[in-house]
Amino acid sequence: MATTQKVSPETILESLAAHPRLTAAKLAEVLGIGQSTAAKHLATLEVAGTARREPGGRDGGRRMADRWSAMAPAADDAAHDDADHAAPDGPVRSIDRLGRGELSTLVRAYLAARPGEDLGPTQIGKALGRSQGAVSNALARLEVAGDAQLVSASPRRYRITEPR
Repeated sequence: MATTQKVSPETILESLAAHPRLTAAKLAEVLGIGQSTAAKHLATLEVAGTARREPGGRDGGRRMADRWSAMAPAADDAAHDDADHAAPDGPVRSIDRLGRGELSTLVRAYLAARPGEDLGPTQIGKALGRSQGAVSNALARLEVAGDAQLVSASPRRYRITEPR
């Protein structure tokens, strides 16, 4: 069993830039991390808009692996990035700690990136690196707001709602 080392988002983006269209498994191999760890990092980078996922599609009945690439940051984002880190306006938070309502935003973006797929809180939680319970609560809030639809009660599965 391989030992997992900590990798920064920058390291992952550098690897994606050097090797475009990597699968999560190949990225894990290149960086010496676990495949699930690589998948979680990639999902987080996708939500942040710095990585792009190309669905692998199907070959007959077999699902093919998704391919990942780094996205170039917008010029405005790069200019504001240093300023944002230099003097924070609000309280300083841990990068892993989300603010109020941010998890719902991440969950909604994750569902929106996978239209037509029925997803459960466990799957989404693992992909985003968040607890199943917190994701379940966020899904319930999205359902009440009309942004997500409960398509199966047992096991619970949700789908993004179609824009009106």
